Amino acid sequence: MKRLIVNADDFGLSPEVNAAVVRASRDGILRSASLMVAEPAAPAAAEIARENPALDVGLHVVVCRGRSILDASRLGAAVRASGEFIDNPVAAGMRYFFDRSMRAAMTGELRAQVERHLELIGYLNHIDGHLNFHVHPLFADILVDLAVEYKVPCIRLPRERVMTTLRLRRDNAPRKLVESIIFRTLSRRTRRMMAERGLISTDALFGLHQSGHLSEDYVVGVIDRIRDGATELYFHPAVDIGGVPPAVEAQREVEILTSRRVRDAIDRNGIELITFADLAKRNPAA
Repeated sequence: MKRLIVNADDFGLSPEVNAAVVRASRDGILRSASLMVAEPAAPAAAEIARENPALDVGLHVVVCRGRSILDASRLGAAVRASGEFIDNPVAAGMRYFFDRSMRAAMTGELRAQVERHLELIGYLNHIDGHLNFHVHPLFADILVDLAVEYKVPCIRLPRERVMTTLRLRRDNAPRKLVESIIFRTLSRRTRRMMAERGLISTDALFGLHQSGHLSEDYVVGVIDRIRDGATELYFHPAVDIGGVPPAVEAQREVEILTSRRVRDAIDRNGIELITFADLAKRNPAA
């Protein structure tokens, strides 16, 4: 059985992203989204979730390039006085790795993000991270504990079959190979901890190496190569609703998510569209 979870990251980031989630879930293949709970458009995203109960909304943990829930005075060097996290992913990753004094503060912040999500949405079936920081050694340890405590069954493991991606798109090959080594190593460590605690993930994932550069041809190629088991394919869609237009690449992702050709590829390959809630129900370990 081939099963596919199609997820939109950055839900709640802006009205443009929220509008994209609505369109792609009503008119396309989107069944899941991950919420940035501290962003200004998060309450509106929660209202969208209530109006679309079939949409499975998980938590998009933010520790870089976003806002914190806790006051900046409680998070030290992780945030600016405005409450915004460090923008540079490399600098943030190094600081979080070497400054272990930040663990207590960041544990409090991640707990606050989980609890804000539950206040807004009312349930939580899956956790992933902005820029996939959730598998960073500091945050993976914290989030596995929180997932067990709050009975969250699923955590994303960003381990993409890089050779499949390269066969479809050979651009930026050195970056993709380095990215693959880093995230497969981090995912392997996180997966061991998850298995010990009864947490689950999909068997495969796509969306990491081609993030921001998706095309209809690439997505159809991925769908044609999906194997038995559960696969996650994630997007970062946004639509132009009359203000400052979002990136062309984000608007293109909405077109992909609502494409008849993409839907036909799913049907042709006998793939079932599911959510993380469905994945948890079918897995006795969760």
